[in-house]
Amino acid sequence: MNLVILHGLYMHGIAMQPLAMNMEKIGYTTHLITYNSLAIEPERLFRRIDRALDESKTNVLIGHSLGGVMIQRYLDSRQPSTDVVSHVVTIGSPLQGASIVSVIEEMGMGALLGNSPEHGLTMNDNQWLHPQKLGSIAGDFDIGARRLLLGGMESSDGTVTVEETVIEGMTDHIVTHFSHTALIYNNVVTKQIDHFIQKDKFKHTS
Repeated sequence: MNLVILHGLYMHGIAMQPLAMNMEKIGYTTHLITYNSLAIEPERLFRRIDRALDESKTNVLIGHSLGGVMIQRYLDSRQPSTDVVSHVVTIGSPLQGASIVSVIEEMGMGALLGNSPEHGLTMNDNQWLHPQKLGSIAGDFDIGARRLLLGGMESSDGTVTVEETVIEGMTDHIVTHFSHTALIYNNVVTKQIDHFIQKDKFKHTS
């Protein structure tokens, strides 16, 4: 099975290398996608995803933060069958938009976000309408800019709230005790991704 992996805002594909290596140890092949997250060119990004798909295998799309949001945009555009893309896993992705974005814009610092708010980061009433199984992994270790700007009233990973990672129509959702960036650098999330791909659900503990 082939995994196509997208990074989040301010990152580069190399940031996802540890996750890719962990998934390769399990037996997956991986392709890392790099794109300019501050000057997003959707069609250019989508063509890169097209080229990363393996025609001889089933593919899974994995995105951290903004990467997960862009994966949904990709599916909206391409409408691949489940034979081509079977599963999508988002990691700390604000599928309903990120409230911290509105705060940053209200503070007059919207330029720091580039054009990313135009591509799904503003608050919205999003739904999952694709046939692919969607698993969303959230974090609740509240260390990051969100606590500084908004306080700690809502459960979050320090950047994205747990609630913002939930979307109507998703297959499964799980909360792990990691911060926004730490979500992609641990074996717990690796194992949860594998479990979701194999079982169509995460491994929940009672």
